Amino acid sequence: MTQTIEAPAPLSFADPAVQRCPFSSYAGLRDEQPVYVDPLTGNYVLTRYDDIRKALLNVKVLRNRTGLNATRNDAAANAVYEEKGWMPIDTLVSNDPPDHRTYRTLVDKVFTPARVMALEPRIEEIIEELIDGFIDAPEIDFLQAFAVRLPMFVIAEQLGVPRSDMDRFKLWSDVSVESVSPVLTSQREVEIAELLTDMQRYLAAEIERVRETPNETLISHLANTETDGRLLDMRELLSIIHQLLVAGNETTTTTLASGMKLMIEQPALAEAIFADPTRAKPFVEETLRLLSPIQTLFRRVAEDVEIAGTTIPAGALVEVRYGAANRDPRQYAAPDVIDLDRKNASSHLAFGAGPHLCIGNQLARGELRLAFQHLTRRLTNMRATRGEDSYRWMTSYIAHGPDQLWMAFDKRG
Repeated sequence: MTQTIEAPAPLSFADPAVQRCPFSSYAGLRDEQPVYVDPLTGNYVLTRYDDIRKALLNVKVLRNRTGLNATRNDAAANAVYEEKGWMPIDTLVSNDPPDHRTYRTLVDKVFTPARVMALEPRIEEIIEELIDGFIDAPEIDFLQAFAVRLPMFVIAEQLGVPRSDMDRFKLWSDVSVESVSPVLTSQREVEIAELLTDMQRYLAAEIERVRETPNETLISHLANTETDGRLLDMRELLSIIHQLLVAGNETTTTTLASGMKLMIEQPALAEAIFADPTRAKPFVEETLRLLSPIQTLFRRVAEDVEIAGTTIPAGALVEVRYGAANRDPRQYAAPDVIDLDRKNASSHLAFGAGPHLCIGNQLARGELRLAFQHLTRRLTNMRATRGEDSYRWMTSYIAHGPDQLWMAFDKRG
């Protein structure tokens, strides 16, 4: 009897196993198929640094209005928005020039580098408060004890909402990232719409409150600052605040967890930061590069375009795989190694590039730098406590990183 050996299934980024550890897949594609057509989604996947950076800057041909963000095509989900909230509108991440510039200019006015720098003392207070809360515990899940809480507390204060609503904001943020996935079922789109209209109603009440009584929160500044001679309407404000919520915590949470995992596996990294706190800055950049918290986003092709010898037709969906670009050996020597002396580490694309560079990148970088400085100053001998079960990797088309990290440590000094 002849045994039939089945050929391996073709690579797809819709495969949960690939999502949990995509890096070996990227390596093969970069060398052999730098423009790869995913057999399950039909998307054109880019994996080389130069191709991705050029794509991000080519805003005329590779458009951000993809149909995966605000402008979805699911009638049942849209009905939920119309009946229970507000139809999403393209403002920032899902918009294109020239309209994008109008909204980005407004956000830049209220999210200045000086404002971010002024937040650092308060961020340090929150970090110390969180460490005090777990310092005597024999074991912690670092995600729940610290990584989720720090960015959520910071963005909640900036938006002017209470910490007691943190769990709701975390849920809304998580499903917002999920909502961009190209492989959602119609049922899941409806479920997400139900959750996000709940968020819309919550934020709308805050917007109305700060328009009656302005204060110093980001919501108040956005709601009461004119752009092009007018105040934004409710749909516009909800869209922008929604995106600030996601930008303000998702990438930071994941990178905090990824960085802690690196320090557990390579204790010399933590000791280097303890000995010289300025080393936290290159550590943050290398963690963002090596374990990019957002592995991919998308562009819609406006007209036929050639990339790496492949013609991509108008209407196609392109995946700009940040996680692949950031380990491209054509850009980074020994790309799979964390190197605190890497000269071009900050050239990574973890926050994108061009006009859609992540709004919250400076806030995220500041939180991460301060967090690793304070953590290494107070903790040493950081170690995983549950063997292979210490870590659990998230399954997501978009994001990458641990969503569980059980560990212990010794108090320093």
